[in-house]
Amino acid sequence: MPNYTFELRDGCGGIDDENGVSLADGADALRYAQDVVHELMRSREAQTRTWRLDVYDEAGACVIELPFASIDPTLDHLRPELRAMVEKFCDRRRSVDEMIYTARNTVSESQALVAKSRGKLYVAARSGEKTIRDR
Repeated sequence: MPNYTFELRDGCGGIDDENGVSLADGADALRYAQDVVHELMRSREAQTRTWRLDVYDEAGACVIELPFASIDPTLDHLRPELRAMVEKFCDRRRSVDEMIYTARNTVSESQALVAKSRGKLYVAARSGEKTIRDR
């Protein structure tokens, strides 16, 4: 059975699944991803609506992009065109959050590199991630 891995994209660095899950096929992977999304979203729909779960096959290709908003049951009462607008907004919001997160990391890395080059103290890690990336 093929092994599928998952990446939670929450706009703040996300979480990668390093082990994965063996599933029969892409349809099983989609059902599994939907179950994961429902579990993560339960009773926090408004806070997680902008998130997305990406599913990767054994070759590392993204085979499914599952936006939380697309299966958010609290949006079921909306007309289809309004729901589509909410889903598009959520996707854009996550993209903006990811850009801001990346920019902040770049600034932190730049500050650390300058401090290191001057022999000064610098923040070596933040939230368990190295400030200065390995090249």
